Amino acid sequence: MSVPLLDRLLNFKESSGFIVIEDTILQSGYLLLKEFVKKITENNKQNVIIFCVESSPQYFLESVKSNKNVIFLDAYSHLGSYESDDMDDIGNNDTKVHIIKSLDDLSIILRLIQDIIAKSSNSNFTLIIDSLTPLLLTSISSTFSFLKKISSELTSEMNTFRAIAVYHSDIPTYPVNGITGMLNIRNTILNHFATTTITIKNMEQTRKESIYEYSKGTDTMINVHMNSPECSICVIEHRKKSGKVFYERNVYNIDQSTNDLIIQFAKEITDDINAKDNNNPDPTIANMSFNLSLTEEQKKAKNDVILPYTKVQGIYIFVM
Repeated sequence: MSVPLLDRLLNFKESSGFIVIEDTILQSGYLLLKEFVKKITENNKQNVIIFCVESSPQYFLESVKSNKNVIFLDAYSHLGSYESDDMDDIGNNDTKVHIIKSLDDLSIILRLIQDIIAKSSNSNFTLIIDSLTPLLLTSISSTFSFLKKISSELTSEMNTFRAIAVYHSDIPTYPVNGITGMLNIRNTILNHFATTTITIKNMEQTRKESIYEYSKGTDTMINVHMNSPECSICVIEHRKKSGKVFYERNVYNIDQSTNDLIIQFAKEITDDINAKDNNNPDPTIANMSFNLSLTEEQKKAKNDVILPYTKVQGIYIFVM
């Protein structure tokens, strides 16, 4: 039996140098990011650098647990402060935190990452970036340069290096130097840097779009189903080293009894939804005294009916 691609990525059974988790306000990617952190830190042979730009390091402590090989780069808690401490401890004495006070020059942060790797006796490293969006809003060019060096230099120098980052695709980013218009990050960051792109979708919104064929742009509409913890769907674009690109749709949810992440192929869950929809007809027509739907035999009989027509100036017009 085949295993969903998302499951293989989480459990190191599918190699990928740079994973981007693309989310929106409708469905956050942080649940999946924390699961990556949990899986990675379960392996004590894996060194982890967590770059906190949008969330506090405390947010990840439950997932990290007692792993001694986790280092935080905290650009969230002290950004803009004038504290002189280069190192802090959080949670326990084994967890190291480097304080980042500015995002203006990402080359300094890159050198810090390289220095951490150089001083470690372990060559297995994963870099987690909790959000690319604040970096892009600070400096697009600096962020591009930072990601390019991560995706090319570090991954080429270390076969066991992997980067994972979240990107909020519904927050507009504009270029600078007098150029107008919104920058298409998908055609830059995601296509050129990422080897795997995991696009998070809202399950209920996706179901409605497939039924009613909503026009492009309505998926940003806030509704009661946004960020539903019950079930999310993701579209994965995965590039092999050979250059081949694979696409797969997976769904995932948290098992409330075990707190484990359950992953399935999208077809399994959509078939289940369709079955439920068939068992629960539209309430607006459920109590009508006549039936608006047709059976397959009735549809066939309808299509076989020859419609009457009339001839007008040499043209045959069918009368419906």
